[in-house]
Amino acid sequence: MKKRLLAMLLAGAMALSLTACGSEPAKTDDTKTPDTSAEGGDDSAAGGDVHVGFVVKSLADQYWVLVQAGAKEAADRLGVKLDFIAPNSESDVQAQVDMIQNLVGQKIDVLCLAPSSPDTVIPVLQQADDAGIPVIAVDTDLPTFDKKVSFIGTGNEAAGKIGGDFAGKLVGEGKNAIILRGRAGDTTHDQREAGFKAGLEAAGVNILEIKAADSEAEKGMNVMQDLMNRYDNIDVVCTTADSMAQGAERAITNAGKTIPVIGFDGTIPVCEIIAGGSDVMVGTVAQSPYKMGQLGVENAVKLAKGETIEDRIDSGAEMVSAENAADFVANLKELVGES
Repeated sequence: MKKRLLAMLLAGAMALSLTACGSEPAKTDDTKTPDTSAEGGDDSAAGGDVHVGFVVKSLADQYWVLVQAGAKEAADRLGVKLDFIAPNSESDVQAQVDMIQNLVGQKIDVLCLAPSSPDTVIPVLQQADDAGIPVIAVDTDLPTFDKKVSFIGTGNEAAGKIGGDFAGKLVGEGKNAIILRGRAGDTTHDQREAGFKAGLEAAGVNILEIKAADSEAEKGMNVMQDLMNRYDNIDVVCTTADSMAQGAERAITNAGKTIPVIGFDGTIPVCEIIAGGSDVMVGTVAQSPYKMGQLGVENAVKLAKGETIEDRIDSGAEMVSAENAADFVANLKELVGES
């Protein structure tokens, strides 16, 4: 009997010991680790099942390729499904409208848009709003679409003035300028034109003519050729996009002249020409297209997660000239994974 009682007591003691040993892990399992993904603690899971549609004006310009690279980086980092699309040309406004409509039909979570014609896309953006899809304007604002959540981009007029100031100091008072701009009706180019004008006029530079070349290199070249045939006293050319600056530079070089050209965008090809010591392509107002792409996707994720974002997010701008072009190019190439 005593042996049986002792055995029972030992068994009970072992059971209590096992229960005590198991209690600590049980407590640990019930203690939840705070979710820090929305604050950057786990970027890869922050996007979850978020589907972002990102429509820009074209991918024919290096500028938009940089926007795409930034958007893809953020999408990969945040685990976001990204549809990044664009028409073949910035002037193909209807193709952009059709693309937006298709994304709305796919029931994306958020739309990031660089509108080619802000007024033309309003009806399809209303469809997005009716479907509960928030809209973020990137690079180009949507001033007449009051349901837009935010505008991410450069302060275009202020940035244009940086270029106008640079051009004015370069040629001096009493000289003559030409401005090549993007498509008529594009608010981005309206603002950049206004900035260039302000800077040039403040320096006492006369503006001979402002001509649209639709942000295309070939049109920029053709328009510049016509303007050189019309004027023999052009001292500087300011453009509201690097693509047109490249076209103007080609026309000037082919004509055997050395009229300085200032671009706007800070794309790799133009900055490489500047870094190479060109006496025609002498500067560009550099935006941060890569950062715009990143900010677009990052803020789209915040909206999809029910967070609030700022209604105006400035991505910054700087002047690139022969002094800093080489470093600027090296940084851009690193961002897009080029050697």
